Amino acid sequence: SAERPENVEISFDPFPAPELSTGMGDGARNFTEDNRTCGVTVRVPDGVKAGKPVFLTFHLDETNPSVLDVNTVIAGEGSEVTVVMSYESRSDFFGFHGGLTRLYAEKNAVIRLIQVQMLGDGCLHYDDVGAQCGENGEVSVIQAELGGKNAAAGLKAVLKGRKSRLNLDTIYFGDRGRSIDINYVAQHVGSASRSEIHASGALLDESRKTFRGTIDFLKGAKRAVGHESEYSLLFSPKVVNRSAPLILCAEEDVEGQHAASAGKIDSNRLFYLMSRGLSELEARKLLIEAQFRPVTDRIPDPALRSAVSDYVKVRLEAIEPVSE
Repeated sequence: SAERPENVEISFDPFPAPELSTGMGDGARNFTEDNRTCGVTVRVPDGVKAGKPVFLTFHLDETNPSVLDVNTVIAGEGSEVTVVMSYESRSDFFGFHGGLTRLYAEKNAVIRLIQVQMLGDGCLHYDDVGAQCGENGEVSVIQAELGGKNAAAGLKAVLKGRKSRLNLDTIYFGDRGRSIDINYVAQHVGSASRSEIHASGALLDESRKTFRGTIDFLKGAKRAVGHESEYSLLFSPKVVNRSAPLILCAEEDVEGQHAASAGKIDSNRLFYLMSRGLSELEARKLLIEAQFRPVTDRIPDPALRSAVSDYVKVRLEAIEPVSE
């Protein structure tokens, strides 16, 4: 289903968009395009600043056990738009979702994309995103990878124009035997372009997570700045946590920073909460929720924020006390 704000054009026909690299590569992109079952094209005319978000909701059920959506967002010069995409199913549902989203932010345009994945325990899922920014254009993306048996997220942004910008924030939650695979690439082409990539999550039980974050400074991207960071909370010695930050540089006059860290909940914070009357288990749950909150609070729909909070709380109920 789709909700359209005033002055924003939405078409359910596929858009013959220019070739655009995505975070999961040509194979995933071509597979999604060739097997498309739904999707929309969102066009924002020059100078239009959409006052309300575009909401796209995808439900997996017995009628639609496999959903492959191809979506394109085109923001004209000086325009702004927010697109909120959510993927949902019953908690015990077995299904398949594959998504391809292409973002084109022209000169001085702003695109905000929010993707929330709350699929059932038996679902296979991937979200593949490609973005291109013109001069002083901005793409801001929030991805919440919270469900599914196997989940993958990929994004590649080409910061083509001078002073173009990418802001990318991700949260992930792994429990039981879930597998999460994330691959992000910020390719700096324009001078004084800027990228910020930040990910955080929690891993429990025997879950597995791989995070790859690449900042690529091409020749000519003078005075470009790229930052990336990732932090994982680990709740079990059986989790598998892999992080591979990478900076590629073909230009001297740039600034690139990356950091990745993982660990248990800080004992001082845990003690403080327990001294206020919480049990150890309650304190751990509260700290996980707090880690997600800076990202989830930026979801512009109160109903979806509440749904995310309830979804996480249900999953947190499965946490058992950890023996130190």
